[in-house]
Amino acid sequence: MVIEYRLVEDVSEFERIVDLEIDVWGLSPRDAVPSSILHALVCNGSVLIAAYDADRIVGMAFAFPVRHGKRWMLWSHMTGVHPDYQGRGIGFDLKQRQRLWALEHGYDVIGWTFDPLQRGNANFNLRQLGVKTNIYHINFYGEMVDAINHGLPSDRVEAVWNLRDRQVKALANGKVSPPAEDALPEEYAFLLRSGENAHPVLSEFSDASRYIEIPYDLSYLKRQDKDLAHAWRLALREAMVSAFNRGYTAVDFSVQGDRCWYVLSPPVPWSLYVLECRDQTLYTGITNDIPRRLARHNAGRGAAYTAARRPVKLLAAWEFADRSSALKAETAFKQLTRQAKLDLIAQRAAYRDARIVED
Repeated sequence: MVIEYRLVEDVSEFERIVDLEIDVWGLSPRDAVPSSILHALVCNGSVLIAAYDADRIVGMAFAFPVRHGKRWMLWSHMTGVHPDYQGRGIGFDLKQRQRLWALEHGYDVIGWTFDPLQRGNANFNLRQLGVKTNIYHINFYGEMVDAINHGLPSDRVEAVWNLRDRQVKALANGKVSPPAEDALPEEYAFLLRSGENAHPVLSEFSDASRYIEIPYDLSYLKRQDKDLAHAWRLALREAMVSAFNRGYTAVDFSVQGDRCWYVLSPPVPWSLYVLECRDQTLYTGITNDIPRRLARHNAGRGAAYTAARRPVKLLAAWEFADRSSALKAETAFKQLTRQAKLDLIAQRAAYRDARIVED
């Protein structure tokens, strides 16, 4: 079997894509994206890639441009493979071709949503593709009646696929990352875990919280005990919202035997830093890696201002919980007089409740 991948641009092919949607997700025709919409979007900057076994369309990936804040990105609305062809790597190949198309057309990021309670989704997205997620949407699509999603609130997490990320590129080239851990973690490290009779056990959040477990087979659980499946949905919602609100990000997924869980990464602190340039003027910026940023400034690659005033030296830095807080602090710091800035530095004082970073 040789699978070929091609862009879908011919009007006659779009109806076949609609048929595939219905086969993959068990949709009623009214819930499928219609061929007219597919055609209109593809003619105006969207991309639809199909997988062909001879003349049969067996998979597809559909994405369109969206604007998030000041950034344009590609939004992958649908990626699916016909049930007869699943488990053969076609989905992975479709996403990699979507990635290459995005890079060729100037996109650095692709986003989409997926059901975080589905092991297959989580493993494919985080472990095989290298996406990260820290945004949780409650009942994102409302009540869904298709074969895969019916019976539970349609909660989703938002995947962010940074196409130039080192890990993403390695995975695209077939270099599989080792698991985050080679043994089942201790219970205290689970924010959510499977307890007696497979019931969800939710713990209080702590600095030790690093893992969130989900059921191994959601479809089986829904058939056997709908109430228990619903309890897992609500428990996962509470765990992920709690973690994400604290700045944590789901960065990996592990499967060991019949247990599986998300791996959380704590927020990376960002610093507001102050440099003194060769002409004794001050320069401020933010970074999550002070030594690297200082080196770039002294190499002439940090900013146009410092490139013309090298060498520079670090006078002070204050550490904040996240980039947003550091950015707000930088904006406020720039409003201070030069003397007020120097006084803060000389006193080694806290600034906006952030401690000064000592050497």
